[in-house]
Amino acid sequence: KIQSVHTRTDEAYSSMVTWTMIGGNSILKFSDGRRFDIGTKEGANALLRGLTKFDLFSSKMKAISKIQKKKRLNACDISTIDEFSFLGQQLPRHCDEILFREKMPHSEIQCWLAFVIERLHKMSSEPKWIHQGHWEVYDQRLLGSTLAMLRHPVPVDFAFEGKFFQALADFAKAYKGRGCSRNHEPDFKMIVPIVLVAFASSKKYSDTISSFELAVERLEASGVLEQVFRCIAISRSFEPYAVDVMSPFLDELGTCSGEFLGKKFNKGQPCGDMLYAILDQGLTNFPEISIRLENIKDRVEQMGVCNNCGKSEEELQKLFLMCSGCRSNVYCSEVCQLADWKAHKKECRRATSNN
Repeated sequence: KIQSVHTRTDEAYSSMVTWTMIGGNSILKFSDGRRFDIGTKEGANALLRGLTKFDLFSSKMKAISKIQKKKRLNACDISTIDEFSFLGQQLPRHCDEILFREKMPHSEIQCWLAFVIERLHKMSSEPKWIHQGHWEVYDQRLLGSTLAMLRHPVPVDFAFEGKFFQALADFAKAYKGRGCSRNHEPDFKMIVPIVLVAFASSKKYSDTISSFELAVERLEASGVLEQVFRCIAISRSFEPYAVDVMSPFLDELGTCSGEFLGKKFNKGQPCGDMLYAILDQGLTNFPEISIRLENIKDRVEQMGVCNNCGKSEEELQKLFLMCSGCRSNVYCSEVCQLADWKAHKKECRRATSNN
């Protein structure tokens, strides 16, 4: 049964003449008769292997440049954006990661990313977004395609270099409402999984605690980490996939050193203020998220208090020592550290082993 058919003919493509979506499949049809269903692993891999020159993004840049200058988009413009979204979503989602890294030209990734960044800048100035949290369906699809693209480490590196995350942070910051409108609330929270999926990709080949902290610092420097916590603070509900990416992130964030968490999440710090705002208003519908945030807050508040005698740095007017094993417990002196070792030993060795 044919559910929908979309056919395009465009001379701008050097190799692709038409693309269709038939019966829920994602079929690319080429002028030489080849067909690729890039909605499947086999089809996406075959496309990357079969093209001698992959120019499916860059070949549309002439049309894209015209779109960027327009205040209002017509049906053809929207179709062009949908085409970008279609390719940006299906290929990286279904193809093999190694094949994507080897066959997808870096110039094509940068071309796709540049267009997404430009659209974010454009959307950030739209009154409907600023006041109501509303944005167009075709832009939702375009930004949604980043979830697929940023599952791969190479696009994530380009996203940092090309200031994608700064643009995403500015887009989130531009929304001035207290909460999302009822019909568009899930779209606003798309920012959370996009950032955290990219975060997971950026540390895919290095799973040490130090690499995790470095990745957090990269997100914080772009301003987008604060906006992730802001999205959590003002949202009333979460899609299941958003909870699925938040939980492991918060789990691992809670294992960072107390010193690191203290610097990032104390009151007075942007992320810290957002953390306390979330917990003050409560997340009663999502106890699994609330518990993890409470754990981070507890770790932050324990900083600067001796784990043996309970005295604070402020009280003793000195900087405390941190346990070099677990990087969590702090002590006012070596005497207190030795006195607490019997009770702390098992926990410390377990944490050191995990680290």
